[in-house]
Amino acid sequence: MVTKCLHLFAFASTFALTWASPNITAFQKVAVVKEGSQVNSVLSTITCSDSDGDLTATYVKSVSPSTLCGKCFEVLSCLPNECLQYRAGVGTLDYSTASSYLVTVSCEDLVHSDPDATEVIEVKVLPNAPPHFDPDVKFVPLTKDGPTTKAGTVLYQVDGIDPEDDDITYSMNVLPATSAKNYQINPLTGEIKALIDLSKECLSSVTFEVTMTDGHSSVGPQVIDMPISNPNVAPTASNLDTTIQIPEDHSLTTAYTMAIIDGNPGDKVTYTTSSTNAAGLAQYKMDGKSLNVDVQQALDYEQASLRQTDVTIQATDGNCPSPPYTLRIKVTDVNEKPVITPSRTNVEVCEGVQEFDPGYTVVDPDTPDTQTWSLSSTMSNTNGRFGINRNTGWLKTLIDYDVDKGAMTSTVTYTVLVTDKGGLSSTATVGVTFLDCNDNAPIFDQQQAYTYAATECTAAGAKLGTITATDRDSSREQNNVIYYEGSGGSVKVGTGGEVVVVQALPAGSVVTFNAYAYDRGQTPGPLRSVNPAVISVRFTPCPTTPPPVTAAPVVTVTTTTTTTTTAAPLVTKSVDNLWWIILAALLGAAMLGLLSYMLWKYGSLCLHGCKKLNCRQCKARPKPRVVTPKIERRPPLQKAPPPPQEPEEPEAPGPGFLFGFWKERYPNDDFKQMPDRKRLPTPGDMDDHYPHTLDPVDDPLQPQHEALVEPPKKKCIIM
Repeated sequence: MVTKCLHLFAFASTFALTWASPNITAFQKVAVVKEGSQVNSVLSTITCSDSDGDLTATYVKSVSPSTLCGKCFEVLSCLPNECLQYRAGVGTLDYSTASSYLVTVSCEDLVHSDPDATEVIEVKVLPNAPPHFDPDVKFVPLTKDGPTTKAGTVLYQVDGIDPEDDDITYSMNVLPATSAKNYQINPLTGEIKALIDLSKECLSSVTFEVTMTDGHSSVGPQVIDMPISNPNVAPTASNLDTTIQIPEDHSLTTAYTMAIIDGNPGDKVTYTTSSTNAAGLAQYKMDGKSLNVDVQQALDYEQASLRQTDVTIQATDGNCPSPPYTLRIKVTDVNEKPVITPSRTNVEVCEGVQEFDPGYTVVDPDTPDTQTWSLSSTMSNTNGRFGINRNTGWLKTLIDYDVDKGAMTSTVTYTVLVTDKGGLSSTATVGVTFLDCNDNAPIFDQQQAYTYAATECTAAGAKLGTITATDRDSSREQNNVIYYEGSGGSVKVGTGGEVVVVQALPAGSVVTFNAYAYDRGQTPGPLRSVNPAVISVRFTPCPTTPPPVTAAPVVTVTTTTTTTTTAAPLVTKSVDNLWWIILAALLGAAMLGLLSYMLWKYGSLCLHGCKKLNCRQCKARPKPRVVTPKIERRPPLQKAPPPPQEPEEPEAPGPGFLFGFWKERYPNDDFKQMPDRKRLPTPGDMDDHYPHTLDPVDDPLQPQHEALVEPPKKKCIIM
């Protein structure tokens, strides 16, 4: 029994080890999807089978790259197989970021734990191509005749082409927007139609802005400019926006006839009326068809609320409305003699063309009566300069009255005459003083550009110049008080017109800006110069300033005088040569000063120490003495024999060091290396001999035994 079980177990184990893995037998290795696609699409059909007949399932194992659209791909069932699909809306396909994706798909055995079958599908992203207009132009001229273009007419056909045959939709903007209701575009075909007869269009030109899109990219606008010949013209009124007066005893007849016409013959004109005084409007008949203003009931001046009625009138031809007009209707009283109160007034007004209140009133028992104003024939009206509003009585000047600098007299007496409808009249006088008001803007004295120069080391706040302007007005109310404004950043103009450096700029920089002049006039207000002053400032290199000379007074004065005299003409010729001359003069002065100081400091000392010297011996270098090992004393008067002379060197040593020359030292100075006497001096050991090296001098009268003692050093400098 045990043996049979072992055989069965071995058989089962052998059978289990022979199960086959699944296998992907068919799939599209490369798939294409359009950039920005918004539709689910099948990319690859996958066939996966198992030789054992086990159930299998395919899934997306990984996507590379995983950004943006890493989750856009999924394996779904598409009987009898499975499909790799692109799922729209899950991610974004952007060709510029990822031009392709590598999708790894795996097929697994759902019955046994066999290894999965794996394949890689490349999904290429096809970039979207935007549509374009045909013809591909930005501006399209289009002219239509108004009377012959009927409603429903296709005005223009907009054509678009998409390289990928994507569906194109069109949209349109109409300018001006008030005409948008008269036109439309077919979003699918691009046809632009008129919804009205263009004979009813109130504009002479309409513009269409057309944009199209394929769902991915928008293109446009394409501008279609459509002038309209013979368009409709709105009605106009030639005698409205006025005031009419109707006496209270007026009969029930036409009081006024409105002149409203339409530019298109045959159009029927109608109008509408409105008023804030409904009771006053009810006194008159204005039916919207007849152009007459009829009085349809008795007028009563004594009813104050009915004396004046303001009517708004707007006409139309059925398509184009006119602008709103106004008509003021006044009811007047039965006339009595008017009286002007006061009979004499004095007013002050500004010069210029003016219409002003004279300051009087009309007292009439029948007020408001109909008065007519005029100037009396007794008034002096030179050259017809003065006038009066015949309806209001306001005085006026008929010219640009100018009192600046006494051009015209500043005081005028008006004699006015008011006459009522019954022919009764009264007179009054008005003394008018014309004031110099601020009617002249400042004018720059120099109309061309102002040019200045500065250097790159010009101090902040430095004044470069002044701009000036004049004002023809008088000083009344500061009409001719001028101030200035203007800034170029590094240069500005002060209120007094001064051009000031705010901050110096590097050489070669140019600052140009505008400055304006303003007056401080009060009536009617301050004025600014019409034209600016153009200011230009050029920055140049800093001039080199000579340093102060500290040498001896005599030398300094002489050198400074010479430098000043010599440099003056050279400045105008060449700045570069000037600095070399100044530098040479300063160096010469310094050397002369140093020489003077050395002579003053050491001259007397040297002369005092060398009074007893033999100048012949001073001319040559003293030779070293030969010291004998045994010293014999000799009589005091006996001179010591001269020491034996050493052989002369090939080249005699020079004098002691003075002002840059070599001196030959004794051997006990311990030269580290012999100097080259043909080279320029390099006094490197002077620190050890400060301030000066003193040369020993032999005394010929000194006994020989005293030569063993180092001779004393004299304060003498060998010159």
